[in-house]
Amino acid sequence: MGEEELQPSVMFSFYFIRGMLLLFNLLLWLVGLLIILTGIWLHTDFQNYLRISEGYSIYVPYILLVVGGVLVFVASLACSCIVKIDPTMLVIYGGFLIAAMFTLILLSIYIYAYKDNVIAGLPDGIETEVKNYNAYQKSDTRGINATLIDFIQNSLECCGGQNHLDWAKNSLPNSCCWNEGATGNYCSANQTGLMHEVGCIPKLVRLINTNLTSIGVMLSVLALFPLFAMVFAYSLASATRRIGYQSIV
Repeated sequence: MGEEELQPSVMFSFYFIRGMLLLFNLLLWLVGLLIILTGIWLHTDFQNYLRISEGYSIYVPYILLVVGGVLVFVASLACSCIVKIDPTMLVIYGGFLIAAMFTLILLSIYIYAYKDNVIAGLPDGIETEVKNYNAYQKSDTRGINATLIDFIQNSLECCGGQNHLDWAKNSLPNSCCWNEGATGNYCSANQTGLMHEVGCIPKLVRLINTNLTSIGVMLSVLALFPLFAMVFAYSLASATRRIGYQSIV
């Protein structure tokens, strides 16, 4: 009698736990997709703002792509063991979720450290671009990098590192001026009101700090999803053994 009265509540808890695990597994799949998209963004749209720094690393976007890809792949496979309710696979999945949680936390810390390295390398990177500007313009060996400083100065509406004085006299590139391309390849520092007065370093620091800090915070928050999923995975495995639930197809 008592067992019969408890059975409905026990089964309700069982199905509730499985439903929550399916929900968090879906969220984990979306987390992986978000990390993949972030890696793609860092490797495409945001790349040039980072490449001008001496602290730039080509590996960071690929690390994000790999981590996101693994999360998407495992979350896709995990749907099977959740639906069929295989206790052994659920325990293994829980172990993966623990590893995923710590991976996201460590990746968040790494992004913060990477941000500091990129910002610290900006002065040297811009100085190198300015000194070698003419050589890069005459050479095709650097591809997109040949106009890297021009891209930065155009998009951020800035000039030089701290200001236009970082450029040699009478050698300001057109990207330092509002009337770019109007006359010749260079603009004049005497063109009052037509030149970008602000240096690129302050704007780059603000841009990079804002975006990479946001990514670091995002990864820290996303680490909560595998944590909650892990709790439900172990709870479901325990409940399955306790009530002797048979695996289904």
